[in-house]
Amino acid sequence: MVKPQRIVVGVDVDGSTDLAVTAAIELAQRFHAEFEMVHAVPSADRLSAEQAEGRLAQARRAVRVHLEASLPGAMLPYVSEEHHLLVRAGAQGEVLLARASEPGAGLLVLGAHRRRGLLDLRSTAHYLLARAPCPVWVQAGEVRPVRRILVPVDLSDESLAALARACRWGREFGASVTALSCFETPEFAYGPDGPAVGPTYVLDHLREDSRAAFEKVMAGFEWGEVPHATLFQESHPVAAILAHQDEADLIMLGTHGRTGLSALLLGSVANSVVREAHVPVVTLRAGSRRWLRPD
Repeated sequence: MVKPQRIVVGVDVDGSTDLAVTAAIELAQRFHAEFEMVHAVPSADRLSAEQAEGRLAQARRAVRVHLEASLPGAMLPYVSEEHHLLVRAGAQGEVLLARASEPGAGLLVLGAHRRRGLLDLRSTAHYLLARAPCPVWVQAGEVRPVRRILVPVDLSDESLAALARACRWGREFGASVTALSCFETPEFAYGPDGPAVGPTYVLDHLREDSRAAFEKVMAGFEWGEVPHATLFQESHPVAAILAHQDEADLIMLGTHGRTGLSALLLGSVANSVVREAHVPVVTLRAGSRRWLRPD
C-alpha cells in the first residue's frame, strides 16, 4: 500500500504526544487518510462494569481537555469529533498494537522515544517497533515539512523495501531521497589497543567489494524520477545516520524486528536511531532477513 488508509496515533495527557498528534493530523491531511487517536487506561481489578466505563469516560474527557488546550486551533476539528478518539483499558503498547493490527491501519504515530534505563526492553516504543505490522512513525523534534528523506541501506530486503517506500513518499511530499550505506570495519581489524598492525589489503578488498555491491544495486534501483543521491562511508551505522540527520527531515529504516534480550545484545540500529534522533524516524518491520548478493 503506497498511502496509508488510516493513521493511528497514541495520545496521552502529559504533553509527550502533542507533537505526534500534530504530525499525525498533517499526515492524515497529506494522504487523505482516516485519523484515529488511541489512549490506554491501565486495567484495574475489582471494578464493576459501570465503574470501569466511568473510568474510561473520565479519561476520555481528560484527553479532550488536554488536546483542546495544547493543539493549534486549526487542528481542533480533528480532536473534537467523538469517533476520532478511542479509549481502551489495558497496557498502552498492547492497546496500540491491537488498533495498528486492524485492517486499513497503514501508519502508527508515536511520541519521541527515549531510553528509560539500562535494560530498555519494555517501553511502548520498543514494544511496537518490534511488533507493529504497519510502519511506525516516531515524532522527534518539531513538526516540519518533509523535503529530504534519509534511508540507511545495507542491501537487505527490508532496507530496500524502506528505500522503495521512501521514493513513493518522496513523490507524495515533493522530497528528495538519500540512500546511505556504511562499511563497518570488521572486529578482526582491531587489536586490544586499537587498529591491528599488519597488511591492510584484506580490509581494503572488503571495503571496495562493499562499495561496488552498493553502487551496483543503487544503479539498478527504480527511483521513480525522485531526486536522489547515494552516500557510502566507513562508519558504524548508528553514528553515520545520526551524523547525517541534520541533512534530513525524515529518516526511514527497515528493521528486522528483534525483541527482548536479543535486541539488546545484538544491537538494534532502528532502536538506537529512534532513541537518539532529533528528527522523525519511520521504521518498517520485516519478518525475515536476506541480503542481496551481486551477480
